[in-house]
Amino acid sequence: MEQVLSLLYGTSGVLASALYVPQILKYHRDQAARRSISLFSWGGWIAIAMVSILYAIYVANNYLIAAVAGLNVTAQTVVLFYGLTARLATR
Repeated sequence: MEQVLSLLYGTSGVLASALYVPQILKYHRDQAARRSISLFSWGGWIAIAMVSILYAIYVANNYLIAAVAGLNVTAQTVVLFYGLTARLATR
C-alpha cells in the first residue's frame, strides 16, 4: 500500500505542477495579467514550499516529498518572475 500511495503522491505532484502551465502561458502572452500578480503572495508561497522541502529532507528524510515541493517551487518562481519583470518594465 505504501508503494501505491508513493506512486500516487509523486504522480499527483507532477500533475499539480503541470496545472501551472496554462496560467504561466497567460502571463507569457498578457502584460496586463503579469502586473496583477501579487508578489507578496507568490513570494510567500515559495518561502513556505521551501520550508516543506527542508522538512522533507532533514526531518522526514523523504526525497519524494522534497521533489514534489521542488517542482511546485519551480512553477511558482516562474510566476513570480513574470510579476517582477512586469513591475520592472513599468519603471
